[in-house]
Amino acid sequence: MNTYLERLLDTEPVFWLLKFEGAVYLLAVFIVLYAAKLIYDLFTPFSLNEQLTKEDNKAIAVSFSGYIFGVMIILLSIFHSGTAVEGGINSQLDLARDLLATIIWGIIGILLLNLSRVLNDKFLLSKFDNVKELVKDKNIGTGAVLFGSYVGSALIVRAAIFGESSGWIEDITSTLLYFIIGQIGFLLFGWVYQVISRYDVHAEIEKDNISAGVAFGLSLIAISILLSGYIVLYDSLPGFAVWFVMGLFVLMVSRYIVDKMMLPGSLLDEEISEDQNWGAALVEGTVAIGIALLMVPAFLG
Repeated sequence: MNTYLERLLDTEPVFWLLKFEGAVYLLAVFIVLYAAKLIYDLFTPFSLNEQLTKEDNKAIAVSFSGYIFGVMIILLSIFHSGTAVEGGINSQLDLARDLLATIIWGIIGILLLNLSRVLNDKFLLSKFDNVKELVKDKNIGTGAVLFGSYVGSALIVRAAIFGESSGWIEDITSTLLYFIIGQIGFLLFGWVYQVISRYDVHAEIEKDNISAGVAFGLSLIAISILLSGYIVLYDSLPGFAVWFVMGLFVLMVSRYIVDKMMLPGSLLDEEISEDQNWGAALVEGTVAIGIALLMVPAFLG
């Protein structure tokens, strides 16, 4: 009992919380987020400020929220991996080194997220002009897919960064490699998702069907959770391929589970395509993400 009371009244954590290093790292986070906004403006043919304020463009808001969330996921991985905080801070030199690593990896992650947008514009949603859908049509469904793409790509980058550093060259090379593999996984998943769906995913999204975009975007996050879970633990490419197939099969089964067990009496695809029921799409995506989160520890330990 006395030991328990001592832990409750322990004041040492107060001094940990008041260390200035945390505030310095938080400042670095804000710097990286500001850089993320500037780079986003640089690579997009529209004014973010104008779209968010003057035009009240919610499609851009959804897409940009995924982008910023993705940047934060990458920054979180830097802190957890030890790239920025490993071993504690013993000197001003260590602090400067770690802050520099945080900013550099943050910028690398931001550039990869912008690259993912270009790749997904060209390949994942290749049947229409994404910029037109976002800016002119204010298509929230397209914004939802891009949200999922940004968050999914960030999870892949996070997984590649995570772990002990092997040197700048090897770290950057492995990050680029797994980023490319992850983007290929997105494309393959998108193709399979279209094959098993009873409706044309691209056509429904282009018709401003929010439910189709929500279902597809959340499913992209689910597959990225599976892929990133493997990358954190293993380097084997053959194992990655087998894991991708397993994950793909389980996620497709999850759509069947939602269809038959959670939405009895109506077809999930009809709810999404005909009724444009984004609630049903949210259920589908949530189940997919939940299954992905559970599948990683179940199979990968």
